Amino acid sequence: MSPPLDALRRLSTSSLNLLLTRAQFASVELAQSRAQLMRWLVLALMVAVVALLAMMSVSALLVILFWDSAGPLTLAALAFAYAAAGFIVWRRLQRELHEAPPLLSETLGELAQDRDAFLGRAAGEGSSASKS
Repeated sequence: MSPPLDALRRLSTSSLNLLLTRAQFASVELAQSRAQLMRWLVLALMVAVVALLAMMSVSALLVILFWDSAGPLTLAALAFAYAAAGFIVWRRLQRELHEAPPLLSETLGELAQDRDAFLGRAAGEGSSASKS
């Protein structure tokens, strides 16, 4: 076989192997994203449960407020505790959603590095060269 065809075959084989490696990396990243999504779902369900408990307590408090006893103070404390717990879980969910990296960001970064390596550019050089 001629040298140019051998070189082309090696290049295509290397390119396919690189794409396969990147696809496997993307698969791992998607699995991690799925686990993170499940954690967020559990936190969101916890927010819903705690908020429901707070609403039930507030409702019971409104009914008892019309009675002449010490019951309203107890229910007010429970309602406050449930509302505070719901707020804490809600803030944690917000923080995690805000701090999460974009989907496949690591894979896209690796592909950009591969592109730069194929084009013979140093890391970071490609972005400044395209702006000039």
